Amino acid sequence: MDDNKLFSELYSRIEKLPVIDCHEHIMGPKEELSIREPIASLINGYIQSDLLSAGISPQELDILNDNSIDTEKKWGIFKRFWEQIQFTAYAKVTKLIVRDIYGEEKISLEALNRIREKIIQPTKENYDALLDKANIKLLLSDILWDLDTLKKFIEGRFPYYDRIKFLFSLPQFHNNIRNFEFIQRVGALLNRHITSLDDYLEVVYELLKRAKEKGVVGIKDQSAYSRSLDYRLVTRYEAETLFNKILSDPRNSLGWPEAKPLDDYLFHQFMNFARELKLPVQIHTGHMAGIRNRIEKTNAVLLSSILELYQDVNFDLFHGNWPYIGEILFLGKNYPNVYMDFCWVNIIDPMYSEELYCRAILTLPYTKVNGFGGDYFDVPEYIVSHLKIAKENMTRALVNLIKMGWINEDSAINIAKSWLFENPKRLFNLDA
Repeated sequence: MDDNKLFSELYSRIEKLPVIDCHEHIMGPKEELSIREPIASLINGYIQSDLLSAGISPQELDILNDNSIDTEKKWGIFKRFWEQIQFTAYAKVTKLIVRDIYGEEKISLEALNRIREKIIQPTKENYDALLDKANIKLLLSDILWDLDTLKKFIEGRFPYYDRIKFLFSLPQFHNNIRNFEFIQRVGALLNRHITSLDDYLEVVYELLKRAKEKGVVGIKDQSAYSRSLDYRLVTRYEAETLFNKILSDPRNSLGWPEAKPLDDYLFHQFMNFARELKLPVQIHTGHMAGIRNRIEKTNAVLLSSILELYQDVNFDLFHGNWPYIGEILFLGKNYPNVYMDFCWVNIIDPMYSEELYCRAILTLPYTKVNGFGGDYFDVPEYIVSHLKIAKENMTRALVNLIKMGWINEDSAINIAKSWLFENPKRLFNLDA
C-alpha cells in the first residue's frame, strides 16, 4: 500500500475516535453574543505570537484586534504580516477555520467580507455542534486562576457546561505569596484570618478539598512563566521566617529571588496535598505563550527531584516539553508517575510532535501519553481545527511505524484511541 493511501485510511479511522481534550482555558458557552470583526476573529490566540515575531508593532496589533475598526482599514496591515507567517502551524489553524468552517479556500479581503456574516458565536448550540462533529466528549479547563472565580466555584455559583471538567489553578497559592494583603485574601475565601504558616496551609488544603468535592479533577501549575521549575527542598524554618516577615508588618513585601525558598516550600507542601487527595498534577513545561521568554527555566528535567520524591502523585507534563525532546522522553520512561501531554505542541511544531509521538511508542508505555489539548480561550472553532492538525501528526507518526514493521494498523488504532481518550479518562478518573 502506498504511503498516501495508508495515511488516508488510517486517518479516516482515527478521525472517528472519541477525544478527551486535556487542556483548555474555557468557561463554556455564553448567552451574550460577542460579534467579532473577521480579522480580529481569525487572529485569536497563538497566531499573535507569530505576528509579533514577524515584527508587527503593538500598536498595529491593537488595530487588528479592535472589533470596532472596519476590515478594509485593517487589511493593509494584516496582508503585509500574513504573507510572512502564512506557513506556520499557528497560521494553519486559521486556514482550517477559513476553509472548513467558513467555506473559503483562501484569505482575501473579499473572503473576509463574506466571513463577516458567518462568524462563530460561543453559544451552546455552536459549542455542541462543533464538539460533536469532532467527537470531543470532555474538555479539561484551567480557568480558576483568580480568587474571586475560585470562590464562586467552591460555592456552587459557577457557570456549568456538562462537557467541561475544571482544574485547580495552583500558582497563585505559592508564587503570589509576597504580601500581607494577598495572604489575607486567601484566608477570606474561608472566612479565616491568617496568623501563621500553619493557618495558611490549612486554608489551601481545605480549598483543594472543597474544589474536589465540587468536581475539580486535578491540579494545574503554570509557574514556569514566572520562575524556574527547580523547586528545591528547603527547611520549614527558612520558609516560616519569610512568611512571618510578611505577617509581622503589613507593609512588608517579598521580592524575587528573596521569596523563592517560601515558594519552593509551599509547592512541596501542595504536592503532599495532591497525594492525600489523589489529584493528578498538570505542570507547564517547555515553550511559553508570547515572545521574549526564557526557555531554560521551563525544561521539565528541572522537575526530576519532585517526580522522584512524590512517587504517589501522577504528573501530566505539558506541551511535549518543546524543544527538549530527549528530556521528556527520559522522564516518561524513567518515572512511572510521569505522563506526557501533547497539549498545544501539535501547533507549536508539527514535525517535533510527529517525532515525539513516534519515539514515545518506542521508548515508553503508550498508556502514558495524553494525545491532545487545544489550549485556547472560548473559541471552539480553534479547538476543533487544532485537533485536526494533532490527528494528522499522530497519523503520520503511526504510518511511519507501520512502514517500519513495528506495529500493524489495528495496533495503531488502539494506540491512538488510548492517546486521545482512554489514557486521560483513566488518569483523571473521568466518567466519559
